[in-house]
Amino acid sequence: MDESIIYINYWKEINNEIATTLKDINGIVLLSHNSVEFSDIIDFLNKIRSDHFMNILYISLIRSYNYMKSALSQKSLNQKKISFIDCVSGFAFPFEDNIDECFYHRPPSNLEEIKKIIKFGIKKSNPDIIVLDSLSQFINFSKPTESELNNLYKFLKTLREDTVNVIQSTFVLLYDNKLGVMQNLPKSYTDIILKLEILKEESLWKFQQI
Repeated sequence: MDESIIYINYWKEINNEIATTLKDINGIVLLSHNSVEFSDIIDFLNKIRSDHFMNILYISLIRSYNYMKSALSQKSLNQKKISFIDCVSGFAFPFEDNIDECFYHRPPSNLEEIKKIIKFGIKKSNPDIIVLDSLSQFINFSKPTESELNNLYKFLKTLREDTVNVIQSTFVLLYDNKLGVMQNLPKSYTDIILKLEILKEESLWKFQQI
């Protein structure tokens, strides 16, 4: 039986190029990681356009605002202002309440609801960068279903079309790869795919561009 090549994957380590890679990062960025701590995400955000003041909206589906606020008290963001939408504690606080740069929202059950939360966040905080933590709540890239992929592609297409000629031009979509080896990555629907691994025993960061 003859086999045909659909595509060829290339990857490279970019440890020594990460400052250059993130300096002018733009578009839709998929960041895969190995269950990193929020303090590691702070380090990553500090590297994005490090010489510019940036307004960041962080939509959290897995960490409470209190937890993230505590982490920020230990490690701050440089030249960055960050506001949060906490979808973890959403049932404990009034819908859309604003406390200490945080809005509370009920946990979304699908990507269509995430779109509404993003539009709400843009209206409230007018961010330069929007971070969604985490896309793994809606799709398993180790064994994605056709329905999951179709919903994801529609979501990414909406992000790209709805952000043309507006200030919110950068989306960072976090994905925890603990579910297994990633397959069927949305290469045609994202601008950059990065893989971040924290080697705890060596206290080193390892970046790959997929």
